[in-house]
Amino acid sequence: MKPPLIVIPARFHSTRFPGKVLALLGGKSILEWCWTNAVKADIGPVLIATEDEKVVSAARDFGAKAVLTSPQCLSGSDRVFEASQNIDSPIVINIQADQPFLTAETIKSVAQVLQTNPKADIATAVIPLNDPARLKNPNVVKAVVCQDRHCLYFSRSPVPFARNGKPAYFEHLGIYGYRKEALKKFVGLKPSPIELAESLEQLRALDAGMTIYTSVCSEIPCSIDTPEDLEEAKQILEKTHLKIAENR
Repeated sequence: MKPPLIVIPARFHSTRFPGKVLALLGGKSILEWCWTNAVKADIGPVLIATEDEKVVSAARDFGAKAVLTSPQCLSGSDRVFEASQNIDSPIVINIQADQPFLTAETIKSVAQVLQTNPKADIATAVIPLNDPARLKNPNVVKAVVCQDRHCLYFSRSPVPFARNGKPAYFEHLGIYGYRKEALKKFVGLKPSPIELAESLEQLRALDAGMTIYTSVCSEIPCSIDTPEDLEEAKQILEKTHLKIAENR
């Protein structure tokens, strides 16, 4: 079987933080952090998909392969689909270009969900969520996960509601694995009412009856959407490096 293809959609003209994918974090761009971790996963070829030549040039400078996709792509998934069209791979992994600390282990685990579970159309990753502040934060996406790791729902609200006892809460990480045919189906779907209500793209797949299974991982949650998020990432990086130095 051919290996999975990893695609990193890297839109330069992001609305909240233009040029963020090339913003520097610890001496290298956010995009290079994401690409390096994808390469370390060692599961298949890694491709950067962008709408801007500046990203293509930067990618080439640090040794990555990048392609130009249409500026009309409405989402990262659309960009991933366009970039993967002519590449023969049964599984496509979508790694967002704003998660610099997403580990190679998590990337591997998402691919393994699709490689070992024939019921899964789509795979993603979650981490246990125990911080009350993050649980209440609408910018932190929560996932309702069954015992077999089948995902029932995603929400910005703290779900499931704790009426009796304390349920297990999970935070969703922005990585997706698709079977090639599932990706084609997904990008062909119209946005669904629940997707528009929550502003969560993955709900479109659930509303259409597609199955999403999860890998439960251990990660430092960090998604860079604003300049303030970048400052927080710099603090995380500094603390992480200090911990590594202390343990040597």
